[in-house]
Amino acid sequence: MEFLGYRYYKLYRLSLLSLSLWPYGKSLLKQIHAIFCIFLLISATVTQLLKLFTMEYDLELILTILSFAIPSAIYLVKYIAFYTQSQKIRELMEQVQNDWNALKDEQEVEIIRKYTQSGRKHLYAFAGLVYPGTIGFLLTPFLPDILDVIAPLNESRTRHLPYLAEYFLDQQKYFYPLLLHANITLIIGIVTVISTETLFFAYVYHICGMFEIAGYRIEHALDESMSILSTLNKENAIRTKIINAIEIHQRAIEFFECVSSTFALSYFILIILGVASLSVNLFRLFQVAVAISDEKESFISFMIFVVGHFYYMFICNYMGQKIIDNSTGICRKTYDTQWYTAPVQIQKLLLFMMKKSINSCKFVMGGIYSVSLENFTTLASMSLSYFTVIYSVQQ
Repeated sequence: MEFLGYRYYKLYRLSLLSLSLWPYGKSLLKQIHAIFCIFLLISATVTQLLKLFTMEYDLELILTILSFAIPSAIYLVKYIAFYTQSQKIRELMEQVQNDWNALKDEQEVEIIRKYTQSGRKHLYAFAGLVYPGTIGFLLTPFLPDILDVIAPLNESRTRHLPYLAEYFLDQQKYFYPLLLHANITLIIGIVTVISTETLFFAYVYHICGMFEIAGYRIEHALDESMSILSTLNKENAIRTKIINAIEIHQRAIEFFECVSSTFALSYFILIILGVASLSVNLFRLFQVAVAISDEKESFISFMIFVVGHFYYMFICNYMGQKIIDNSTGICRKTYDTQWYTAPVQIQKLLLFMMKKSINSCKFVMGGIYSVSLENFTTLASMSLSYFTVIYSVQQ
């Protein structure tokens, strides 16, 4: 896969290759690697949920388990969704390639390049925010061993896994093998979320860039046309430019619909899990903050979890808002031009474009949830409502 904008997608390719999620290539080794990753993610989720059945009923302990088990389920859903949709994701990448290759005007290439670069910045932001916190979280279980060396006691300090899980083994005796399993699955899960999510953001910015190019073509055609409308050949040239704008607008809509159909189901599941996870982690953060729990050292972990949930929800809804704004922006750009001075036939073409773009493109998950900044507040308030319900039940 080689095209002018390929270098902007290299980082996505490298991160997805590490998980065998890059949609190109079907080697046996790749399939074995993918199955191994899925097995580890399933095992991490199952071992945490098993803890619910091997302990006495304790609401606080149940919520502690779920605060890590639900994110583990989110990692699993993200991985399986991306793996099973490999063919569609490959088609999306090929469409991106075709869109880049179809652009000949240098200004249009610059527009799509600008949007692609903006999309890639989210990869840097995600990596810069998540990876340092993940490294700190992975190193936390080694703290008792470090303290045993720095400030030894009469007996070794008790070591704990990053999360509560039931392995049916002596966790102190087999601590390091179990810790290795927990850390590997956590790394796979985090890399999965960052890699797949940022590629989705790249697709969103590609769609926005295509809408921007459609608007640019309309403005460019009409701006150049005002002084030359009396010539029939020039009029035909204008009509051709408007048709080209309509065509790239249609390509953007088709790409949007393909992205929406590919990710709609998995994101609908993630919305449900995300709200549940945020509600539980809000409650656990509240418990630790008011010293109901004796796990004061867990405050930072739960704070990172809660902030991460809010950031993830916000940025995903922000992407949906960008699609809405850019898709409807074409109608405004068309209206702002001197369309009324153009010939009637060209006005009809412009009217078709305005009618097509006046209805914004919206990511609708599960036929229920429309992704936008407005609905981000709905998700946040819903999570807070469930948090208060959990708090009242615990009281």
